Amino acid sequence: LNSSIMQEYSVIINCSPVGMFPNEQLCPDIPYHLLTQHHYLYDLVYKPALTLFLQRGKEKNTTVVNGYEMLIIQAEESWRIWNTV
Repeated sequence: LNSSIMQEYSVIINCSPVGMFPNEQLCPDIPYHLLTQHHYLYDLVYKPALTLFLQRGKEKNTTVVNGYEMLIIQAEESWRIWNTV
């Protein structure tokens, strides 16, 4: 990833297990120094609530969201699909 790509794409999603227990000290290898307040970081990891990926984004004033809400929505939809007659 270079400066022009980081400027063009403002949404960055971690859809890997990087940053989950027991490797909470790891994060995706992106150029965090190029993040701006116009970026949006979404981490599918929900535990810890604030992964190193999200922490580094917050340090650059980006919007950050973890995967907890998605976990809840998936559980509710699974329940509905398998338990609704």
